[in-house]
Amino acid sequence: MTRRRLPIIVAVPGSWFLAGQSAAAPTIPLPEPGSEPGLLPALVILGLLAAVAATELIRPLRIRSGATARRWVGNLSLCVLSNGVFVLPTVTAFAAAFAAQSEQERLFDAFGMPSPVRFVVAIIVLDALAYAQHRLLHRFDVLWRFHAVHHSDSEVDVTTTFRHHPVEAIFNGALIGGVVLVLGFSPAEIAAYTWVSFVVELLAHANLALPSWLGAILGRLVVTPEFHHLHHSRAKTEANANFGQAFSIWDALFGTARTRSPEDRPRLEFGLDEFRGLKFHLPHYLLAQPLLPRASEPIANAASRS
Repeated sequence: MTRRRLPIIVAVPGSWFLAGQSAAAPTIPLPEPGSEPGLLPALVILGLLAAVAATELIRPLRIRSGATARRWVGNLSLCVLSNGVFVLPTVTAFAAAFAAQSEQERLFDAFGMPSPVRFVVAIIVLDALAYAQHRLLHRFDVLWRFHAVHHSDSEVDVTTTFRHHPVEAIFNGALIGGVVLVLGFSPAEIAAYTWVSFVVELLAHANLALPSWLGAILGRLVVTPEFHHLHHSRAKTEANANFGQAFSIWDALFGTARTRSPEDRPRLEFGLDEFRGLKFHLPHYLLAQPLLPRASEPIANAASRS
């Protein structure tokens, strides 16, 4: 008889991935095979968020404004909506329809790689996919209108990680979920990359001044706050750069990496010109923002596309 996995949904804000009962892996806060998921993943997410937010207070990269409280309400409200009310039914149905099919050999299985090698390759391939997906969000106007909600934040801190419109979350889940199911990554591989990318995204958005030596070392491989904050610049040429999600190597490889001189970094400004009012941090305005008229073209216009 063909064995079937009982699927569950592992949620990390901004990403939805399938994980089966055999998805437990060392150092990853997932339930052991056959156990219930419980509250552990949610507690780990909240713990990471609290730890990064506390570190922002100790070593801030930029001074906070008076809009911080309102921004946090809007950003965290979108986190709830993007990963729950609007997205869960759609993505769960999409994932379950494929997961319920009988198991068969997928494309990734044909290479016959040893498990450790396959694990590393899977993380690299998934991050390359995230880079390509991010560029799509900037290239097409219909996608950019929803992704622009993320870029409209007038400041960048750890809560900006969660500032994604529910429709964008649905697109991301459908695209990545479809590719993953075709390639045939294992649940443990998907879960591992989910946590790697989530931790890096929290740190990359954080209003956190890393020691210069540490930033230089990490920046050779992973996305750092200084690297990613430039992606949130009001300047189109800078916002249309530094697309990497976990690893910065893709921007270096495809020529989309940009930097500012240390002297010029404090003058970096965030957000979009047409959504700078305080009201645009309110949840209902964030949800309606893709439908509102805008004064400028999307970031990836003809003059600024790579």
